[in-house]
Amino acid sequence: MSTVRNRVIALLLLLASGCCLAGDSLNTTGTLAEECSNTDIVIPPFPGNWYEKQGDAVPFTLQGRDYPSAYAAMVMEKDYNPVRNFNCWINSFLFSDEVAGRVVEYFDSVELGYYAVSYMRNLFLGAVVYYVTSAIFHYFCYVHPSSEETFRDRERPSTETIVDQIMLAQASMFIYVMLPVLSDWLVEEKFTFCYYTFEEIGGFIPYVVFTCIYFGFVEIGIYWMHRTLHTNKLLYKYIHMKHHKYKHAHTLTPWASIAFNPIDGILQACPYVIVMFFVPCHYLTHIAMLFFTA
Repeated sequence: MSTVRNRVIALLLLLASGCCLAGDSLNTTGTLAEECSNTDIVIPPFPGNWYEKQGDAVPFTLQGRDYPSAYAAMVMEKDYNPVRNFNCWINSFLFSDEVAGRVVEYFDSVELGYYAVSYMRNLFLGAVVYYVTSAIFHYFCYVHPSSEETFRDRERPSTETIVDQIMLAQASMFIYVMLPVLSDWLVEEKFTFCYYTFEEIGGFIPYVVFTCIYFGFVEIGIYWMHRTLHTNKLLYKYIHMKHHKYKHAHTLTPWASIAFNPIDGILQACPYVIVMFFVPCHYLTHIAMLFFTA
């Protein structure tokens, strides 16, 4: 019940955040479009042409083609895509234009460089969420003075157990964070019903309706995937059982939250991606759900 309650709370928060982000995008786009109604200027949605104002922009050249910067190259590589533009904007806060340029040069491809930088972002932010949240819970469970009373007659988790969980979680994370990269590729290539602005779906009410439908199908998908991982003997033995080795009170710690086979994590999170093939979902809502609840 607590898991369902937490997901419902997360959904409400995401609806609010999606409303603010997409609403601002739509309002800004609409206002500027009216001002430029007599021109051919296309005003991109949030965050707009941010790469034209980069403070650390470095002129970038690849395969004889010149770009204002490495991130500009990523945005301009194909027809304008608001999802790619948003991802590059987020990536620019974590990795400088120079770093992005080096990654692109390493792969000798703007396309591969873009997805490589996005993978680096997912890995970094995933690690931050894992280590920060686990450390906070670790403090209150095992370090805070109140823990003395809790473990007066109970066995504390050993250092070896915690280290083992951290090592498994970190090893899995290297593969687990590839799923959002695949999701971005599917969205950008228009294989899904994912959209970026309220205007594309018809307004806020359709957004709320389709988000609830999306969330419902995702929860059903996760339930059946988890159930299958238990009922299928091969899947349980070779993929899911590793996660359940931490089933005792003295081994079930905050560090075990994602200490599982990476394929296990991807299988249980894939409904977030699969449902987009038949249910419209706002991109920012989808990525927030995938990142914070999967």
